[in-house]
Amino acid sequence: MPSCKYDHKQGLFCRQIGHYKDKAIKKIHWQATLLHPDNRDKLSTAIYYSQKKTRSILNIIALDTSGSTLVSEQLSKTKAVVQSLCQFFYQKRQRIALLSFGNQQYQWLITDSKAPANIDALLASIQAGGGTPLREALLEVERYIAKRKQSKPMEKRKFFLISDVRSRDNVDDIALIETEVWVLDSENSEIRLNKAQALAMHWKANYLRLF
Repeated sequence: MPSCKYDHKQGLFCRQIGHYKDKAIKKIHWQATLLHPDNRDKLSTAIYYSQKKTRSILNIIALDTSGSTLVSEQLSKTKAVVQSLCQFFYQKRQRIALLSFGNQQYQWLITDSKAPANIDALLASIQAGGGTPLREALLEVERYIAKRKQSKPMEKRKFFLISDVRSRDNVDDIALIETEVWVLDSENSEIRLNKAQALAMHWKANYLRLF
């Protein structure tokens, strides 16, 4: 027989005495309970709503803001990609982290937050210029992921590198552990070096040519 109590915010909650190891009070599914064969003569078995926990998802975006992104309005186009990604993550109620790298430095713009409904103001503040600190940025992402793995082992992580990868840096030793990796190739010039595609192949990552 279920033991029930009423909560003014969440309604009627019950638990089955002697049948559930989990002592937490769960929400009863009254339609399924009343139709259960065991309850034809008297209420003896309670059916509860499923309370499956979904893994939280963190989407890490690294946006190239180096001088090469000024060619053919590349940066404005990649900002639009980030905006679209953020809107999708917002609709899915997922979290994001956003790092920009250019002018020989990297900067975390968002370290860990629910995806905002509008990111226009933040994207407008990003300026392009200087060299591409690709290795430093990816090492920082590698450290960040390692910390997240320790603090949130059940979290699912996705990493999106948005870059033309026009850099002389060697990043072959960088490993992004237990993370789904996407390389979004932003190279937009007549002579293509295809370094982003080569990096994706080395990482065995997902690859998408943006332009």
